[in-house]
Amino acid sequence: MPISKSEDTTLIKFSNVSKQFGKKLPLTNINFTVKKGEVTTLIGPNGAGKTTIARLILGLDNPSSGNIIIHPNLKIGYVPQRLDFASDLPITAENFLYLLASNSTNKDWQELGNFIDFDNYKHHDISELSGGQFQKLMLTATLLNNPDLIILDEPTQSLDVTSQQEFYRIINQIKKRLNITIFMISHDLFTVMKNSDQVICLNGHICCSGKPNDLAENQDFLNSLSAIGFYVHHHDHKH
Repeated sequence: MPISKSEDTTLIKFSNVSKQFGKKLPLTNINFTVKKGEVTTLIGPNGAGKTTIARLILGLDNPSSGNIIIHPNLKIGYVPQRLDFASDLPITAENFLYLLASNSTNKDWQELGNFIDFDNYKHHDISELSGGQFQKLMLTATLLNNPDLIILDEPTQSLDVTSQQEFYRIINQIKKRLNITIFMISHDLFTVMKNSDQVICLNGHICCSGKPNDLAENQDFLNSLSAIGFYVHHHDHKH
């Protein structure tokens, strides 16, 4: 049975989830839901447990306690922060996608490439691509499998401001035009607040969560950000 088109469909639900590695307990009592059609962003410092949550969603790890419910028909795509082996391949960006498309259920891979707009570098070797170009290439490769949800792991960490803005523009288009749900891990608080439907502040436990506009006025949220090393810069001036 295909996933319902209803926007309130729950795709992922964490209920009282904890994860222990030996004597370490990186995640404690985690509760959140991911709804279809939304951009959910997980923010927190290094060591907060963000990658552990991604691994739990992908089924690479199991929770030590609690329950994780994943929609039974959910197809998940994953865009890693980097893919070291791919950057050394002696292959052009276009041929890289062509090889992936040969086993893809999506035969319109060239249209996807146009959607991401890589015409300016499709004939370049992967090793020659900038950080922003490579991220867009990996995003296109993930879309080839027609996912319902994409996990993005620190997608803009090594990108300049212009490339970050372009990447988020593409993410918003993917959400609107392809109806794909986004689960993003990020340090980029200001951009996250502009481009997310739900923000989850994590530091081993969930400090706070909610819609960006609500959180921006929440003193507990601001205190939590300060405590874990995030600082909110207001951009209220007009140009």
